[in-house]
Order: sequence, then structure tokens, then C-alpha cells
Amino acid sequence: MAEAVIEPGTTVETLTTDIEQTIISPMGDVTISGTSTINFVTGDQNAVLETPQGTVEVIIEDGEGVQKIGAREIPMNGAQLQQVKTEMERNYINVALNKDSLDAEFLGMETIDGTEYAKVKVNFTVPVTYYLNSETALPDMITFNQFNQQTGSEVEIQVKNSNWQTVSGVTYAFSIETFAAGQKAGSGTVSNLTVNE
Repeated sequence: MAEAVIEPGTTVETLTTDIEQTIISPMGDVTISGTSTINFVTGDQNAVLETPQGTVEVIIEDGEGVQKIGAREIPMNGAQLQQVKTEMERNYINVALNKDSLDAEFLGMETIDGTEYAKVKVNFTVPVTYYLNSETALPDMITFNQFNQQTGSEVEIQVKNSNWQTVSGVTYAFSIETFAAGQKAGSGTVSNLTVNE
């Protein structure tokens, strides 16, 4: 997977994406669009998001986080920061960059809808299984368990990646669909990706 998502000789420090996301909820769909930058070296992140409540800027630097909504600054609590850290940890670009230091195990092959996948489990704080397309080695699907505050129990999350495009030596999924307990929970479309800018 590492060489499938990051071409040999490519250095990746930051990725910036322009994305539009739709979150499906019982109260109706919510659309969020914006630009997000992740620094894979420092763990810092910055996002400027257009939400139904207005523009929200999320800044994470040196392990501290703040959300800016208009003139208000709201510090992020430990649970929010841990969630962001966990999301970055399981990001397939992060996995490719840190492949030699990860606790990973091959779980075998599985055929889904006529496509054969190599299943690789990475034992993060929350274990993640990557389904690597046997022809491309790209992580077409990622699964993990996540606590659902509404139900008070763990639920399996499935992220399906597609529309892979290569920009500056990085192959990235420009279409993402997310499912929770088998039900579609959201989708995202990347319109632009920049590397190290």
C-alpha cells in the first residue's frame, strides 16, 4: 500500500484538501465544505469550514486545539483532540509514511463484489482493517469500531474510498462514502489536493 499511495522518492509533509462533505442524520442532511491541511510531521491541522452555523476554523497546534466561530474561540477538550488524533493516525497517508513502525498483521484475502482484497489490520489504539485492492494495492475500504454516543455502544464504521487520483506523487481518494452499522452515514468529494504547499 505504501508505494501505491506515495510514489517512491516523494516526500510528504502536508496535504491540503478542498472537500465537500454530507453528513446524514435523523434531523436531515448537513453539508459542510472547506479546506483542510494536515501536517503529518508535526500532527498540526488547520481547517476552514463552511457550516450551516457559519464559518468555523479549527486549529490544532502543539497538541492544543481551538475552534473559532466568528469572534469566539472555543478550546477543544481532550476527547475532541483524541478523536482528531485517532482520525489522523488511521489516515492511509499516515500509515504509508509510518509503515515500518506500525504493529500490522495480514488477515488473509477476501473477495467483495467480485474484487479481491488483502486484509491488513493495524493495531492502533483503535484497531483498523485496511482492504487493499489486490490489483492496485490501494485501500479501497477501511473498517474500525467507534463508540456511538446516541446508542451508548460500539458500532462498525466502514469507509469506502474511490475515484483515486495522483497529485504530486500522492494517490488520494477523491470520493469517500462512510457507513455506520451498515447504514450510509455520509459522503465526501475532494475537488482539489495539494502536497507540501
